[in-house]
Amino acid sequence: MSKPHYTTHEVSKFCNVYPTTVINWVNEGVLPAFTTPGGHRRIKKEDILDLINKNHMPVPSELNDENKRKVLVVDDDLKICEMIKTILSTEPGIEVVEASNGFEAGIIVAEWSPDLILLDFRMPDIDGFEVCRRLKGNNKTKNIPIIAVTALRDEKDIEKMYRVGVSDYLPKPFKSQVLISKINKYFSFPNIKK
Repeated sequence: MSKPHYTTHEVSKFCNVYPTTVINWVNEGVLPAFTTPGGHRRIKKEDILDLINKNHMPVPSELNDENKRKVLVVDDDLKICEMIKTILSTEPGIEVVEASNGFEAGIIVAEWSPDLILLDFRMPDIDGFEVCRRLKGNNKTKNIPIIAVTALRDEKDIEKMYRVGVSDYLPKPFKSQVLISKINKYFSFPNIKK
């Protein structure tokens, strides 16, 4: 299943236009969008498809792909999010969505139902411990595996992560192959459902 909403940059790639064109469409009301708490525009999948169909453009395969395994990366460091997305883009059958804080992660989990979450524990406002508690305390999300990807290395912190429900732990910095092997414990590449 494709993710529920996309950035203006992603929409520009789908429609083969500049990101500023997409921003203009949003500002002119041609393409509905909402703004995240961080001030970024997000466009719902169905609104993108509506625009594409009205203008007789080809539908990108990413908007149709129903077989990918979904990984949510939650980290307030956008460089880490992009690095993980780049690493996982080389693996078939994986779709990655990023959240920059715990609040945004909650929205994405509710709308998108990821198969796995890579969660930083050192974030402002809602930290990884609280995100984990909330997900594990909800019947709809309690079975989603969570891998802690964090700079926290203290034994007490690691024990606390496992107590709040993480499935695995990966200290920063990490090697790409170690990340992939951690993820491989929860589903194999290419997409093979358990």
